[in-house]
Amino acid sequence: MQLTKKMLIDEIKALKKASALHAKYSVSQYKNVLKTLDALEAEKELLEQKVKQRTIHLETEIQENKELTNKLEKVAKYDQLTGLANRYLFLNELSIIQNEANLLQKPFALLFIDLDGFKLVNDTYGHEIGDVLLQTVAKRLRSVVRKEDMVARLGGDEFTIILRNIDQKSKVEFISTKIIQSVKEVISIEQINVYVGASIGIYLYDFESDVQDIIAKADIAMYEAKKGGKGQFIFFDSYMQEQLQTTTHIKTRIKNALKRKEFVNYYQPVIGSNDLEIKGVEVLIRWKDQGKLVPPDKFIPLLEEDISLIKEVTFWQIEDTIKKLSKIDITFAINISAKLLSDNDLIQTLQKLEKKYSFDKKRIFFEVTETSLSSNFLVASKILRIVKQMGYNLSLDDFGTGYSSLAYLREFPFDVMKIDKKFLDNLEKSQKDQKLLEAIIYMAHLLDMRIILEGVETQKQVDMFEKNEFTKFQGFFFSKPLEFETLLKNYKR
Repeated sequence: MQLTKKMLIDEIKALKKASALHAKYSVSQYKNVLKTLDALEAEKELLEQKVKQRTIHLETEIQENKELTNKLEKVAKYDQLTGLANRYLFLNELSIIQNEANLLQKPFALLFIDLDGFKLVNDTYGHEIGDVLLQTVAKRLRSVVRKEDMVARLGGDEFTIILRNIDQKSKVEFISTKIIQSVKEVISIEQINVYVGASIGIYLYDFESDVQDIIAKADIAMYEAKKGGKGQFIFFDSYMQEQLQTTTHIKTRIKNALKRKEFVNYYQPVIGSNDLEIKGVEVLIRWKDQGKLVPPDKFIPLLEEDISLIKEVTFWQIEDTIKKLSKIDITFAINISAKLLSDNDLIQTLQKLEKKYSFDKKRIFFEVTETSLSSNFLVASKILRIVKQMGYNLSLDDFGTGYSSLAYLREFPFDVMKIDKKFLDNLEKSQKDQKLLEAIIYMAHLLDMRIILEGVETQKQVDMFEKNEFTKFQGFFFSKPLEFETLLKNYKR
């Protein structure tokens, strides 16, 4: 077919039109591509921002978790009050050091430290002062020992120190002496000067004992240091081990005695000075082991050491006394250990007995010693006031043996003052002692308190205070402690 001029012109027009359309759409597509790229770039920046924020958040979480882990580790391993190692960390470290000692034959020493007089400070000035005192003592202990040694607080006023790689007893003695000297220096807290001491039990590792034995032996030595006068250090030895075994054996027998009902009450008469007749008794615990009486000094101190034992025995004494009230018309005085003045168990027991029995509470006196009051002043005061409000009488035993006798008369609602035997011992020879005793009796009269003179052993002692309406006598001059049936025979109605 032959192309005409017209056809060529139409073709050229069509091509121009197509070219224009292509150019138009190419620009539009290019613009769309640019928009897409811009959107992608914005999305990329947004994602990068989110990733950055998430990274910062994760880093913050990681840091917070790390800090929390450190805090939890510190709580788990360190004492929160003093910053020292706690019992958990101490036990772990002691186990590691023991294994190291066995492997490398490196000896070490464990010091068990108990503060002397801390309870008195804590009860007198409050827990805030007590806490600052403990913090101060902790700093002093750390300042005395070497960097490689561990100082720990087990709780309360008990501390331990592990002295690593120490093979000479003289070095341990030197460090222990420095500890005692450092602790006993005055501590000034809020313009109050307080003093405490330190009793230290020391155990030199023998490459045989396990962790619990190591602690037990150092603890035993510490108690020996306390019994020996406090403010000193004592090394554990084989004799203490024998004593421990004997003590453990007796404690086991005591527990069995409770189950077998081998404990009995004996009664020492309290005599009226007007007519010299029995007005009351002091209830004394005795132990009949296979029919023979065990000396009180062989088992009563062990009872005092175990709060569960002394509670069980005392609560039994109280109930047995209540049962005896209907059989004889006198008063009964029951000794109360310091451990019974640390919680509400005594009050709760009395409440249960009041529901179980009907009896005259005014005929029951609870005797406490000055020592028991000084060991737990604030709590003891609260408990004794409640007991007094319940209708029972209170008696202060061994008056004059402590340093705060007059303060106790002011703070506690006592009905009876029992004057310690030492005031009577030189009475016949010393006019000064006689005048002092007369002054105490007069003071008690002004405070509406009755007097019992303990340890009366001679007729002359009786003659000096006979016919005194405020005074009663107790002692071997009149009677030793008696079984209940014998007491009934001796009593004149």
